[in-house]
Amino acid sequence: MSKFTIEQMMTQSVVVANTSHTFSQVIELFSNFPIRHLPVVDENNKLIGIISSNDIFKLFENPKFKGKVIDMEQLNKAILLTDLMTVDPITVSPDEDVFDVAEIFRLRKFQALPVVNSTGDLVGIVSVKDMLDYFVEKAEGIN
Repeated sequence: MSKFTIEQMMTQSVVVANTSHTFSQVIELFSNFPIRHLPVVDENNKLIGIISSNDIFKLFENPKFKGKVIDMEQLNKAILLTDLMTVDPITVSPDEDVFDVAEIFRLRKFQALPVVNSTGDLVGIVSVKDMLDYFVEKAEGIN
């Protein structure tokens, strides 16, 4: 068992959306913050879904939108966050072993996972990049 837990490397200040956000507000969050994954929480900070930047890109491949000029107001009416997000995503806990989470990333081909505590509150997010950055920093400290 490793001594490394997800809590040591997760991002704790998480940019989130809720179901009242419009599509354009979600686009703004992706544009204004250096994020690729956006957890969606309810009014009690309980995780209910996640949206990735890839979900946004895939949306525009839909024949309903492809090749058409559509303004944001039309998109706000046509796209609900509940339709866009992955509902009930796989999560990890802060005390989860890093190597177990790495195995999830490897097998499931995920790039990020929400981190929730024992009561289901969102407490962070961990990405493959977070893990790599952490281990590179540790390795640099060895030299």
